[in-house]
Amino acid sequence: PVLIITPLAVAYQFLLEAEKFGIDDISYSKDGKYKTKIVVCNYERLNHFNHSDFDCVILDESSILKNFDGAIKTEVTAFLRKVKYRYLFTATPSPNDFNELGTSSEALGHLGHMEMLRIFFSNNENNISPLDIGSKWYLKPHAKKDFFRWVSGWSISMRKPSDLGFD
Repeated sequence: PVLIITPLAVAYQFLLEAEKFGIDDISYSKDGKYKTKIVVCNYERLNHFNHSDFDCVILDESSILKNFDGAIKTEVTAFLRKVKYRYLFTATPSPNDFNELGTSSEALGHLGHMEMLRIFFSNNENNISPLDIGSKWYLKPHAKKDFFRWVSGWSISMRKPSDLGFD
């Protein structure tokens, strides 16, 4: 079984798209109850589901995780840690937003956000607390190559279908 987690206004769009492609084993659940192999729910309803019921979880608009101190990010990350297959999708990535890269990595079970900061970044206040007002994080000049090698080890970016070999 697969769980697709979406923003509130998007869940029904998945059902309409599935219908266009002839996929009928899909449903929307508000309460954690379902009878199909593909289940769509909203981020706000994740607490109604049990991670052990799913082999795969897909996040739509995964940029919701960029708030490194947010309640939804914390809940989603904890849920995903216990699922075998995890995918994050966004059409509005922030490739220069290092917090989003860190929280995405953490949700996928790779390096945690704070560990990423410690290894690859420094800040103008010479501390590791991202909550300090005025802290400006910057990629350590000697760590750029290693940082982007690390990112490319767990992520893929594309602009158009031809990036994956399609016309």
